[in-house]
Amino acid sequence: MISIIIVNYRQKDFLEKCIRSIYETFLSYPFETIIVNNSPAEDLHSFGSRYANLKIILNENRGYSQANNLAAKNSAGKYLFFLNADTEIRSDFLKTFTDEFEHRQFGAAGMKLHNTDGSFQLSFWKEVNFRNERISKHAEKMFKERNEHFISELEKKYDDVKAVDWVSGAAMIIRKDIFENIGGFDENFFLFYEDTDICKRLSDNGFTNYFFPFAGIIHHKGENVNDQFHSDTYYHSKESQLLYYKIHNSVKDNVLLRSYLFIKFLFLYAVTFRKINRDILLLTLGKKRSD
Repeated sequence: MISIIIVNYRQKDFLEKCIRSIYETFLSYPFETIIVNNSPAEDLHSFGSRYANLKIILNENRGYSQANNLAAKNSAGKYLFFLNADTEIRSDFLKTFTDEFEHRQFGAAGMKLHNTDGSFQLSFWKEVNFRNERISKHAEKMFKERNEHFISELEKKYDDVKAVDWVSGAAMIIRKDIFENIGGFDENFFLFYEDTDICKRLSDNGFTNYFFPFAGIIHHKGENVNDQFHSDTYYHSKESQLLYYKIHNSVKDNVLLRSYLFIKFLFLYAVTFRKINRDILLLTLGKKRSD
């Protein structure tokens, strides 16, 4: 059995579409669904009465990692399928996946994601370090600009199961025993980089991470954070980036990243006087905001 784990935070409308797509599409392999509701003001009880093998856990919002770890502890599946609430399942790939990975000693497997318009979405990449930052920024730019040649070539290159450094937590599968042995998600990551962190720890412990291209999933990327991306969420992204570098990268890489971010946000604050830019500037100096 596969345990499908979804964290809800102010995404009830997306969540309803996601759950409906799961139960309408996954017919070939047994599964349970566990929803961790990090926004208790949203009443999700009706989902439990409409769908079989669906469990809802009310939870104080202590971050994405903590919520997923809580669900994993309450799961019964051999595999843990971490899935974002702003996704929709479009193909029944669970049996294909288990057939492919049943005898593999793998770390994390990332599912292929598509944008709302059906185009290929980047959901894996190279190891996170300062040397690869320029390569990553270039790839992000190509995808943001919808560069058809770049995207098409990358999609062709990864048209079969292939080893990668990390995969997106928006649709990630890990065997439960391995997840437990690795210690689950690091709860010091409140939001962002928890997926790259666990992939790095899996890799460091001898497990290979894979990209699985035979999944049909629409990911309405960013819809859960757009309204606040230049405030709380943006702050968490930089906080998690700095934490990841501190844990996994060299002193040199840490100095380079902090220097780059310091110069960038010093300039942005001088130009805009926006609080978020000041907060991140102070973060590069080791001063976290109190809230």
